[in-house]
Amino acid sequence: MLRQLDQALWAAEDTLKLPGVRFPVRSPIVRLGDGGLVLFSPLPGVEQAADEIRALGEVRAIVAPNLMHHLGLAPAARLFPGARVYGPRGLEKKRPDVAITGALDGAPDPLWSAEIDQVAVGGMPRLDEVAFFHRPSKTLFLWDLCFHITQSEHLPTRLFMRLNGAYGRFGPSRIARSMMRDRAAVGAAVKQMIAWGPERVVVAHGDVIERGGQAALQGAFERML
Repeated sequence: MLRQLDQALWAAEDTLKLPGVRFPVRSPIVRLGDGGLVLFSPLPGVEQAADEIRALGEVRAIVAPNLMHHLGLAPAARLFPGARVYGPRGLEKKRPDVAITGALDGAPDPLWSAEIDQVAVGGMPRLDEVAFFHRPSKTLFLWDLCFHITQSEHLPTRLFMRLNGAYGRFGPSRIARSMMRDRAAVGAAVKQMIAWGPERVVVAHGDVIERGGQAALQGAFERML
C-alpha cells in the first residue's frame, strides 16, 4: 500500500468514496534524520498500512494539515500511541474524541524543524490549511488548496471535477477559491512556497508533480501573485 517517493519519503494511497464521487487520496510519510516518522493526513483505512509504516520507523508525529483532513486521526492515534497529534486550532472542536497535543501554525515544530518548513495559508478560515516543505527532497505537500486529478474512470467524478474547474489541471478548485476570504493572505503563503523552490509537489488528491513544482505553483496562482 505504501509508495516510495524519495529516499526518506513515502505515501499511503487509496480512494475516498463519497456520495456520488471517488477521490484519490494520499497520506505522506517523512522519515526524519533521527529515524522518527511524521505521518501526515492519515487515511481512514490507515490500519491496512500499519505494519508497513512500523517497518519504516517509530511514528513520532501524526499531523492533520487542515480542518478537513482528520478522518484517519483516531485510528492512527490508537495504532501509534507514542506519537503526538497535531492539527490546526479549532480542530479539537470537530474532533473532541482525539487528544490533539500540538497546534499547527506558521512556525515549524521543533520535532521536525531541522528538515521541514511550513506555512499557514491565511485567508481561508474554513480550511486553515498548513503547507509543508521537506527541504532534503525539495518536496512541497499540499492538501485541499490544490488538486491535480488528471484522469478518472468514474464518470460522476470526472463531471464533478470538471464543473469544479479542477479536472486535468493543477491548481485550486472552484470550491477552494470560494473559501478564500482574503486573497492577499493566500497569495502571501503561496509566495513563501514558491520561494522554497520546490521541485516535487505532493498533493492529497491527484497526481504527484515530480519536476517543475515551483513553475507549476506560479502558473496556478499567477493572478494572485
